[in-house]
Amino acid sequence: MAARAEDQKQGNVVLYVVVGVYLILLLVVAKIAHSRKKAATASAGEVQAHFGGSFGAATLLLTTFSTLYSGFTVTGIPDEAFDKGFVSLRWVGATLVIVAAMLLLYPRLRRLAVTREYKSPIDFVSDRYGTIRLRLLCAACSVVPMITYITAQMLSFTAMVQGMTFQAVIPKWACILFFIVLMLSLEVLGGMNSVVLTDVVQSTVMILSFLAVPFFLANEYGSLPDMGPADCPFLMSVSHATDSFSAPEQCTGMGSGCVAAGCIAAVRPEFYKFPSRSTLCDVIFFLINMLAAPLQPQMVQRCYMASSDASLRLVMAAMLVAPFLSQPPGIIMGLTKSAYDPAWPLVDRQASAFSAVTGQLKMAGPIQYFLVSVMTCSTLAAIMSTADSALMGASSVVSMDVIKGTLCKSLSTKNVVRAGELTSFIVCALSFALAMLLSSDQMAKIFVFQNGMLMQMLPAFGFGLYLNIAERAVTGGIAAGFASLVILFVAGNPLDDYVPSINVSVFFNFLFVALVQVFVPGITKGQLTVERIQKTMSSSREPSIALPALMIGLALVSAPWYGRAGEQEPIILGSPRWGIIQMLFFVAIFGLGVVACVRWRVPSDSCDLDVHGVGPKEEPVAPERDKV
Repeated sequence: MAARAEDQKQGNVVLYVVVGVYLILLLVVAKIAHSRKKAATASAGEVQAHFGGSFGAATLLLTTFSTLYSGFTVTGIPDEAFDKGFVSLRWVGATLVIVAAMLLLYPRLRRLAVTREYKSPIDFVSDRYGTIRLRLLCAACSVVPMITYITAQMLSFTAMVQGMTFQAVIPKWACILFFIVLMLSLEVLGGMNSVVLTDVVQSTVMILSFLAVPFFLANEYGSLPDMGPADCPFLMSVSHATDSFSAPEQCTGMGSGCVAAGCIAAVRPEFYKFPSRSTLCDVIFFLINMLAAPLQPQMVQRCYMASSDASLRLVMAAMLVAPFLSQPPGIIMGLTKSAYDPAWPLVDRQASAFSAVTGQLKMAGPIQYFLVSVMTCSTLAAIMSTADSALMGASSVVSMDVIKGTLCKSLSTKNVVRAGELTSFIVCALSFALAMLLSSDQMAKIFVFQNGMLMQMLPAFGFGLYLNIAERAVTGGIAAGFASLVILFVAGNPLDDYVPSINVSVFFNFLFVALVQVFVPGITKGQLTVERIQKTMSSSREPSIALPALMIGLALVSAPWYGRAGEQEPIILGSPRWGIIQMLFFVAIFGLGVVACVRWRVPSDSCDLDVHGVGPKEEPVAPERDKV
């Protein structure tokens, strides 16, 4: 299946050219975005032009898709499927939990953003609670996860580039520096317009690629039902790989020095055993931590940027379909590598699952080569754009909430943007240092930490939108969460095999909130009350809280808890039985999500949908904030 080194290197020249041309096209798009930014600056002001905008349903959907699906999807999921097998199905449920959380938070947050003129992702916290200390704590909870998130994108980018160049041509530090230069260039040129417009291009290409991948892999290596069983038609015996660019020779039997290849159960029989209790806990806490994903600054920005509530509702409904479209191809890629890995040369065995499978697939024919080239281009660009979204989210929090909102309230709008650009540079430097210490196989742990940190903010937003929660309780809860995290880091976590340290700290956060709220709540200084929030929502019918709550509950119940750890599972359609059961739960969650979206009646004065791209702004609404 693999050619000699010279053939591979010569074949990759075309891929390098295609990728180079694609990156140049992205810079051209960024230049166009720069022109749009200048026009927006004249009409809406420099801060709004750089950090915000107003986008219709189609554009908002594509930029949200690109924001959620990037480095984790492209390299993290295939690598996890290669390493852990069908445990990677949890990524499908993760997006469904994110949408459930969006259905709980965004209808109210979106309405408040319009009526009370929110600009920064943390504006709700300032409006609701009215203290600097809580604003700064929430800013920390927002920015720190974005540093790890950008780190993950850097690792994904590096893994893909090194996979394209046979692991040794470009060092890790050079890949990351190139990545940083491209990110900062996109931000400086076009701001949020640059990010959104490039998202539209690469998301379209990514979706088409995701649709094509399973069919090409099935044609070349067999479908999942075909290559799952230990005695599948593709079973072969090969010698151990010793050459970087030549595939190992096939053996006549399973004698000494020969190993099985071609069938998942023959190569990785542990994939078809019922998961351990430790793995069960990993899945459960992974899904729980997704509840905080909508609080990522770049996601809150997209909630604000919707041209209408109807556009946002349509995006959430479409995102229910997204995990069934985008996650399975990555899982299948990882499982394909797990089956055929022994039969591939060392250069592909050492590469990430995405790089290895695409490296083999592109040699199958010109059509496959074209698909791999398109996938590689769109994926590299999507990783950059997602990182740029996170970068702009972090810089908006620091520049508008910390610097403008707290330290220097008289700062001009021009200097707010400059402060944001300086913040982006500092965040890139910190992410660079972290990326040099980590590797792409730690993606899942990075993801858990990132969303666990965001979970510290969940009482501020989740409780604040629905309950008369006191500022003292929320502030104390975050402080308790941070303090317990430091203690666990120093002293160790005795429950580490089952409960991540970040989730232990979240538990202490919620416990402290409950205790303070009951015994010593204090007085909340914010202008926004729950009664005012309810009045703001009186013109619309929100999704019933019961539906998103049931979606979350079913996601947790879908985790493999009901069997005996290590017991051999029947193989159904190439998957262990528990994997099929979990996917059926996910389909039920999808149905509940659709019902929730249908039951969400948007305000009658909301702007009409603009499905052609950038939508019109809603008519200005007089802010409801009290004068101070």
